[in-house]
Amino acid sequence: MNARKLIIGIDAGGTKIRGVLMSADKIIKRAEMFHGVSRVTKVIFLRTLYAVLDALYVRPRTVQLSGAGARAEKVAAIGIGLPGIIAHNRVVGAGNVKVLTTLNIQKLARDKYHTNVVLDNDVKVALRAEAEAFNVKPKSRGIKQRGTKQFSKYKSIFMLTLGTGIGAAWWRNGEVMRGSFGTAYEFGQMVLDKKKNHFLKLEDFCARKFFKTKGITPLVSEQKARAGSTYHKKLWREFGNNLGIALANVINLIEPECIIIGGGIAHAWPLFAPAMKRTAKKFTLSKPARKKTKFTQAKLGKWSGAIGAALLAVMICRHRKTL
Repeated sequence: MNARKLIIGIDAGGTKIRGVLMSADKIIKRAEMFHGVSRVTKVIFLRTLYAVLDALYVRPRTVQLSGAGARAEKVAAIGIGLPGIIAHNRVVGAGNVKVLTTLNIQKLARDKYHTNVVLDNDVKVALRAEAEAFNVKPKSRGIKQRGTKQFSKYKSIFMLTLGTGIGAAWWRNGEVMRGSFGTAYEFGQMVLDKKKNHFLKLEDFCARKFFKTKGITPLVSEQKARAGSTYHKKLWREFGNNLGIALANVINLIEPECIIIGGGIAHAWPLFAPAMKRTAKKFTLSKPARKKTKFTQAKLGKWSGAIGAALLAVMICRHRKTL
């Protein structure tokens, strides 16, 4: 990234919106805001989005960068990660945030802030940031700049985000994989079982829905397990076993070198990770894969989506690619 070029990255979901203002590989400013309602409307979503963007812009919409001959620079582009299926910079399948399909977010943001705007799936942008973070040289700081010499510790990385649902993405040979039609690797939507009038998907076993069927939230269950509850410790082991079976299927199918777990539920890593790893190895067919596949939490935590969206915006500015 040009040392003076400013980029904004946004991670927008149904609960909250986070954003970062970046120059080169440095985060200049962060902003985060909750929608504050259980059901998001168009008005509420846009209000939160604009509030975060306004907080990241320095009035007037420029910022003074340090250094000899420095001058105020405009924001060159905004990258936005959104849940669901993205095609031609529109949300065409919104998953748990249905209202997004009714909004032309790219046009609205572009018209309001007079800059380039690009959209992509939230997990795909998060994986973009995590892949760069995991592949950065040990002595480097921050996110590796594009255009510098590549250092590839992992050439194949699979990422899951665990929350209300499950998001997934696959990074291979320096690119986020998209499938033939651009929307592949929606892992949480895999159908696993059939009940009387509905089908059970992976999200019913490895996301918030798993705890909802027990009459509790993941956060409360985590707190009780950490406080010593035998029942809730068992719940988290069951959760880990379910996830381990799912990840064994991923390994047997595409054999990633590294599997990253992100999302809100990843906070309970110590409670489910041992069972997850044990079960995944048990059902992995390849002996080398059982020994060498790395399981890890997201390095960048809750900011990976926003940082990845900024990196996407950089790429779009440089190559003028269209998703």
